Amino acid sequence: MSSVSRIPVILDCDPGHDDAIAMMLACASPELEILGVTSAAGNQTIEKTTLNARKLMTFLNLQVPIAAGAPGPLFRKLIVAPEVHGSTGLDGPELPEPAVELESCSAADLIARLVRASETAVTLVPTSALTNIALFLTAYPELKDSIARISLMGGGVNG
Repeated sequence: MSSVSRIPVILDCDPGHDDAIAMMLACASPELEILGVTSAAGNQTIEKTTLNARKLMTFLNLQVPIAAGAPGPLFRKLIVAPEVHGSTGLDGPELPEPAVELESCSAADLIARLVRASETAVTLVPTSALTNIALFLTAYPELKDSIARISLMGGGVNG
């Protein structure tokens, strides 16, 4: 019986309901090895999305490092979506209080650390604003060849 190598991925998210489902599917996939999670501002503020990510990681028993990302976009004001995801960014489900501690570094620095430590090229999976990915690639251009691909969920700028 041959073993199949799992794809090393880093999830960059702003949970929201859509990202919560994406995290659950990623955790359930035997094809993926989740190396870490970074949070982004988007569906709600960075404080709320980071708390949501930590709660989801606790609920999913995902034991990987997590770091908070940038508090907003690089070139415009942050626009959140409480009318879609509620005031918490993840209204509805009752999730456990987080048992997952935050790393003291930024999201970009955590991505760099995880990419450097990986024996194979890493897939970045941003399901939110691409701010953390932009900061990582700007700060660590020497690591771009260690990125296998970026598989993203895109959206619109103005409706």
